[in-house]
Amino acid sequence: MTSPLDVGRLRLLREVGLRGSIAGAARAVGLTPSAVSQQLTALEREAGATLVDRSSRGVVLTGTGAALAARADQVLDVLAAARADLDRLAGSLTGPVRVASVASAAATVVSSAVGALRTSVPGIDVTVVAAEPERGIGLLLTGDVDIAVVDEYDYVPLALPEAAMVRELGVEPLVVVRPAGAGRGRAGLADLAANDWVMPPEDAACGRAVRAACRTAGFEPRVRWETDDMLLLVRAVAHGHGVAVLPRRSVPDDAAGVDVRPLRDPPLTRRLLAVARPSVAARPVVTEVLDALSVASGAKASRG
Repeated sequence: MTSPLDVGRLRLLREVGLRGSIAGAARAVGLTPSAVSQQLTALEREAGATLVDRSSRGVVLTGTGAALAARADQVLDVLAAARADLDRLAGSLTGPVRVASVASAAATVVSSAVGALRTSVPGIDVTVVAAEPERGIGLLLTGDVDIAVVDEYDYVPLALPEAAMVRELGVEPLVVVRPAGAGRGRAGLADLAANDWVMPPEDAACGRAVRAACRTAGFEPRVRWETDDMLLLVRAVAHGHGVAVLPRRSVPDDAAGVDVRPLRDPPLTRRLLAVARPSVAARPVVTEVLDALSVASGAKASRG
């Protein structure tokens, strides 16, 4: 008689595949590495096949293990959808919701949404971690967060999970940020070619997008200050270290010592997106947070 497969062990196999190690899977689920290893050995007995290759260099899933891990992902999605159904039927609006967000949205849209929810639906416990889009999507896929708030810039298309639920929170322009009193001439990229620049690093979406736009305009920006801390970028501009092109929400309205003007020739934009797995987005508490994000961003809230 064929042994049934244990769902908990299937989850451990999936975690090993996602995180690339037994130790990483153990941290994710709150077990010791030896306990995870024992459970995987038991799953191999149930499956009648070797699922994990163990060596001194680490562990990798075998072909059979990878195929079973993919099925485990589907099983866990079905269970998450079932949990969402039960929550909807019970009218439950309590529980944790974990959000990963790009920093500029975390400081504005996400912060406003969480503040509103604290009053309107106090049973929802929202935690937030700042993360660039690639890391945020990775946390979403591993199940470490329920929602990823990411941004997508002109020149830098963002790879989103194929089956993900995506809600657009808005489109905003990038603006030119210059030291106050630096002049009120044209604010096209080519007009800024001779300036020193203050810019996010190239491995950040904004940094890649602005560099690509500058190169299209025919010059390589002379970057003097580089950081992914948007507040530091604005302060560096205020202190005369260069000019910057940033999303409008990244520049505080009360920022002193800078002149903010629309970017022209060419205009650049970024899209702010909320991304979730459909089975998770169906949970009432997650839907409530998604709607609050839409309201805070000025986008029209839409369910489903």
